[in-house]
Amino acid sequence: MSILFSDLDNTLIYSHNRELSKPKVVIEHLDGKEQSFMTQYTYDFLASADWLSIVPVTTRTVKQYTRIECVKKFFNKYAIVCNGGKLLVDGVEDEEWSKETQILAQDSYDCLEDAVNKLSFLCKDETLHRPEKYMCYTKLRHHDPQEVCDELSKQVDLSKVDLHVVGKKFYILANAITKGNAIKRFMKRREKETTLSAGDGILDISMLDVADFAFPGSEIFEMVSNKNRLRSEESVMSDGICKELCDMKERGII
Repeated sequence: MSILFSDLDNTLIYSHNRELSKPKVVIEHLDGKEQSFMTQYTYDFLASADWLSIVPVTTRTVKQYTRIECVKKFFNKYAIVCNGGKLLVDGVEDEEWSKETQILAQDSYDCLEDAVNKLSFLCKDETLHRPEKYMCYTKLRHHDPQEVCDELSKQVDLSKVDLHVVGKKFYILANAITKGNAIKRFMKRREKETTLSAGDGILDISMLDVADFAFPGSEIFEMVSNKNRLRSEESVMSDGICKELCDMKERGII
């Protein structure tokens, strides 16, 4: 069976802030309000694609991931969360994986702590979140994310930590904890299978580069080095991915 490692937000699911011109299904609520959607086409595809193993790979924390209401329906075995730091198996954290994450990240901890302190000083009026020792993020409301990233880049050891701007969010991550490394770690536990990956943002590039086939979003397409990268022509990325997967199955590629 082929495996699709897929980012979630803006790849398979979409925020309530985005206008979707296609029929959609609510798949997440927050504080009693509709938070995220899938297109009806993508939802139906995921419900019927029993020939494909789908493993979400997301920067979402465990709590944020489990808010998605179709988790058990579509992603019923594995999920990689915290940008690769944690593996969930049947909804339960894999302790062996998490211990390995701590070992991989340990050389970055001092530098990451320093980066978090400097970020806190630069952005005194922002709320910083530290869900795990190897990651910190903030949604910048009063500062320009790229300006903050540029300034912090001058002050920290970029051989130990990665700094990323994703919309209004700014991330500090231990440099060994990436989505690409997570796929490599996951596949060491498996037999040889065809791997596919899909993602729309900077944090997804590492996993798009290591899979057999890649579905990059348009904004990062040229940054992806995978020779088997596939461009979606659909207005909604998830629908394009699903249609291409069906075509690849019919042609016997996967």
